[in-house]
Amino acid sequence: MPVCVIEYPARNEQMSDLQDLDREIQQRIESAEEKCRLMQNEMQTKMVEMEKRYALYEQFADEMMTDIVDPRMEKLVSYFDNAKLQERNDAGRRYCIARFDHSARFPASVKLTLSIAHDTEIENLLLVYDLGILPIFFKYEAHSQASFPLNELNREQVLQWVDGKILLFVDTYLRLEQTEQYQQNNLVTDPVCGMRFRKGIASAEVKYDKHSFYFCSPGCHEAFVDEPGKYISGPQKAS
Repeated sequence: MPVCVIEYPARNEQMSDLQDLDREIQQRIESAEEKCRLMQNEMQTKMVEMEKRYALYEQFADEMMTDIVDPRMEKLVSYFDNAKLQERNDAGRRYCIARFDHSARFPASVKLTLSIAHDTEIENLLLVYDLGILPIFFKYEAHSQASFPLNELNREQVLQWVDGKILLFVDTYLRLEQTEQYQQNNLVTDPVCGMRFRKGIASAEVKYDKHSFYFCSPGCHEAFVDEPGKYISGPQKAS
């Protein structure tokens, strides 16, 4: 049987190999440590820059809320008796919420929020529109967002966006009056012609025999006033 003989390098050759390995390990460790130092410096620089951008964001956000968002939301709720602005504390000073209570004219609970935020890197100011309507009987834009660069913020563009969203809300809210599912309790029947329509668009209203009667046109109103007993059969009464 052949004999396997293992030859070991001389001791000085072993030392040389270990020294080479030692140098390689040290080089790799030093290289990794240098990368860590560079990353730390880069993060520090980035944090300083982000802090500057955040200070700029806070300044712009407060100005946008005070000069643009708040006055426009106040103007909006002034048109509706069932609307009010929700109070906010300092921690939430960059949002404005308008609540519209359920009413006979607008039979839904509605919450409109305009808020200001920033992106992850604090490079852009974000304007956010959120709308909630309950119950829901039609499709509407519930959420929208626009981004504006902090380093070249255009006030006029911000104004246009906010005004556009408020007008969009008005159009959406007024649809409650035009949507039959919301107006079931507001539908009345003209006792003269039998037409069904929303109470809010009646041409005239007459109190007779402890009941209210609504008319789609002046002609129907006049016919009823001339001869009410002719038109007040039970099914046509509207209280």
